[in-house]
Amino acid sequence: MQSQIRVLVVSAMFIALIFVSAYSLSVSNGIGGVIHLGDALIFLAAAILPKPHSLVVAALGLGIFNLASPLGLAMWFPFTITIKPLMALCFTNKGETVLGPIRNRIAPFIAMVINTVLYFGANVLITEAGGLAALPGLLIQGAGSVVFFFVIAFALDVAGVKKLLRL
Repeated sequence: MQSQIRVLVVSAMFIALIFVSAYSLSVSNGIGGVIHLGDALIFLAAAILPKPHSLVVAALGLGIFNLASPLGLAMWFPFTITIKPLMALCFTNKGETVLGPIRNRIAPFIAMVINTVLYFGANVLITEAGGLAALPGLLIQGAGSVVFFFVIAFALDVAGVKKLLRL
């Protein structure tokens, strides 16, 4: 029972961290998309939490951001709650550290491709031709998220956070 409560608390914490990081540290790319570091936190959540929880965290963290954002991003909500869990699927919470499994060292790059390709398609659907204009922003966001993930994951591994959480 205690471990279930711990998983729920850590999941809620990640939802809040993802939302706050995207809400407070986001920059519009000028065509409706946003550059933020919420994806890096989705990667961390997916490498720490059990799969079903990480998928919900991915969808809710940035989905709520889409609905609450003053940048007018509510139209992206259906895409976000579909794409972000697909990105989280790339990771595993197996292993004693965040970066321990080789899968978690490759997953950020695969997740970045998933994000770029699917949001490119969403941009084409929403803007009817603005997909190419969104590409630089998507690539910058993806690259930043990959770097931020590795930096924070390394710090968490050095601190032994995953062992302390006992999820």
